[in-house]
Amino acid sequence: MDAIETPVVEATSTSQNESEAVVETTEEPKVFDADYVSKLRSEAAKYRTQAKDLAEKAKKFDEHEQSQKSEQEKLTDDLRAATESRAQLESELLRMKVASSKNLPASLVGRLNGNSVEELEADADTLLADLKSQFVERQKSTPEQTGAGVVGGAEDASIEGFLDMLRKQN
Repeated sequence: MDAIETPVVEATSTSQNESEAVVETTEEPKVFDADYVSKLRSEAAKYRTQAKDLAEKAKKFDEHEQSQKSEQEKLTDDLRAATESRAQLESELLRMKVASSKNLPASLVGRLNGNSVEELEADADTLLADLKSQFVERQKSTPEQTGAGVVGGAEDASIEGFLDMLRKQN
């Protein structure tokens, strides 16, 4: 059988301060049987093939993981949008309930501000008071306006009458 010789190389330094190393070869090379070398080469080839296959599988796994991550991000965005939409709808429903309980016309629901029932009710009360002071109390005639005292049904004017008038217009 053919024998393959491999030289053994030893590196030694002649002094610590020198940057160059002196390399010596020994006279006795190791000799391996050709069958043994062939076996080692085929084993190494098998491991290289396995490593290549595993690298391809790892790449495919990483791509799949990235695609799943994209799906998760899409689902997260959809969930966030649905949550925001739900919060807006709940807020609108709460404003509608408060407006209904305070007898506000639908056209004034959008003007209510607040995050809780108490805040919305307080805002509705303020809005009603402002409306009353601006429109209902202005409609009352004073003796100075008529010259002879109050004439007509000025005492009948109320916030409910005003709101009924607003509802009829819508």
